[in-house]
Amino acid sequence: MADFAGSFEHSLDAKGRVIIPVDFRLDLGEDFAIALNGSASAIALYPQEEWLKLKARMARVSVTDKKGMEFKRFFNGNAFPGNTVDAQGRVLLPAKLRSLIGISKDLVFVGMGETLEIWDAQKHAESEQETRMNIDELAQHMEERYSEPTLQTF
Repeated sequence: MADFAGSFEHSLDAKGRVIIPVDFRLDLGEDFAIALNGSASAIALYPQEEWLKLKARMARVSVTDKKGMEFKRFFNGNAFPGNTVDAQGRVLLPAKLRSLIGISKDLVFVGMGETLEIWDAQKHAESEQETRMNIDELAQHMEERYSEPTLQTF
């Protein structure tokens, strides 16, 4: 199971390739998908195990769920499974995704636990600044939504 953490800065080459940081290559594995992250704010690299879980979730979307189908259509229409790194540790980021996200030459890799995100460096800096400004609110959200339930004692 992947455990991506940390962030690294890299640059795209003229052909749209980027070197995957060595620290992330092992967790990424031999076969991975390149798609959007859940909010379509960055490119995400999904190790095969995570990609299969995501596909299983998408398969549960009912054809009568208009919003669910819109999301599924957009997500799957912008997904590129079956990727590997080349001998130099590079991967080609699809031009369609680079365009959708507004990727420039300078990138930031962000470890997200099970997945790896690739952000445009400027957009990542702006997102981090906004997060820092709202950190108290975000921390409270995390506490309320994801903390372990406490046992009440009498």
